[in-house]
Amino acid sequence: MIRYKHLLFGILILFTGFLMTACGNQKNQTQPVDKLALVKSGQTARSRIWYHFSQSQNRVTAKSAVTALFVLKNGKATTYMLPAGKHQVTLKQLSKRSATKQIKWAKYQDRKAFQTGVAAQQAKVASSISGIKSGLKRLQKAKSDPSQVKALQQYLKINEAIHDNPSKYAAPISYPLTATQQAHGEQFGLKLYPVKTVQYGDANVIMASELLLTNYTFNKRIQPQKIGSHYYGGYGSDVNDDHYLILTPVTKQTRIVFDQQKTAGVSKPAAAE
Repeated sequence: MIRYKHLLFGILILFTGFLMTACGNQKNQTQPVDKLALVKSGQTARSRIWYHFSQSQNRVTAKSAVTALFVLKNGKATTYMLPAGKHQVTLKQLSKRSATKQIKWAKYQDRKAFQTGVAAQQAKVASSISGIKSGLKRLQKAKSDPSQVKALQQYLKINEAIHDNPSKYAAPISYPLTATQQAHGEQFGLKLYPVKTVQYGDANVIMASELLLTNYTFNKRIQPQKIGSHYYGGYGSDVNDDHYLILTPVTKQTRIVFDQQKTAGVSKPAAAE
């Protein structure tokens, strides 16, 4: 009798193990892998946010500063720049807001980024102006060649004009969302607008200068990583000791892939066509 009880108990254990295995397999089957590519993710009417990072570390943390937000929708992209320095915005700060609130907040931050960028450039020009004035005094005191004095006076006027006449703020506008396939990666047609002193027409002007990300090949696919309480995935590009990353909120089951040419806005390099 005891022998039969042991046999029955063994059968129950095997049956229970079978049920657990079957349930586990069924659970895995209900969580399919979701492939995600940047350009393709921006083809729908629902806004998708991607975060841009420019840093010395190759890994993003919750405390990493976000350089800009790319909002993708209906085959177009809109860039919202975020302040740098002591006003920088971290990924942790953004993760506390819904996507809708992030976009609304980013519109305000874009203006703030422009204003702080202008202030930083004006500070550099002000330092240059101070140096020019000191040099001008030395030339005048030494009774140097009048042509040298005149040239430095003209240079002073140019720098004062740059300092006093920065370009006005312009709200972000959308642009076509594109990408070019590479042998080992992808070049995205996204844009950044850092404030710089640049040649504009016949003069130097403090303004938001367009920087194309097509200058970089994003050859690293960053599969889902848990940062804080959320998962993020995306792409990375290393240039010497600088690391550029573009991440978006994903699920643990997401698989980051490169865009296919059949996706609208994606093309091959001109030389390969």
